Amino acid sequence: MNINIFDEALSVLKSKVQVRKLFHDMHAEDLQRVIGRIEAIYEEKLMVQMEVEEEQARKQEALDEVVKQMKELGLSLGDIKGLVDDKSTGVRKGKVRQRYLFRYEHTDGSSVDWEGATTGRIPGDFSAYLERTGKNRKACIVSEL
Repeated sequence: MNINIFDEALSVLKSKVQVRKLFHDMHAEDLQRVIGRIEAIYEEKLMVQMEVEEEQARKQEALDEVVKQMKELGLSLGDIKGLVDDKSTGVRKGKVRQRYLFRYEHTDGSSVDWEGATTGRIPGDFSAYLERTGKNRKACIVSEL
């Protein structure tokens, strides 16, 4: 069995019989000190829990007030979503690349339009066209998108 020491200690502390066995040789004063420490930890936990609940209640009150004001003004969440800038949604991080429409020719002479950026990967036939003609990518730009 591979039970970690924390789980093992908890299983002992959850059983009155096991706790009695654990502390049977301990003096009453020492046992009282242990109980005092456990009570202090318990009170700390209760305080933290109460603070969390108070914060949640405060936030809920604030939200209720905002919703009330929105209803009074005839606003909806859709109105607010329209104000949010797409860049702030965090969908994409990094620099936004400018996109262009490129035009190049296949070896058979047919013209091909391709949308992309001035950096990054390109179609193989576009790369072959650039090598064949000696042009650079920017020379094939037809328009900005």
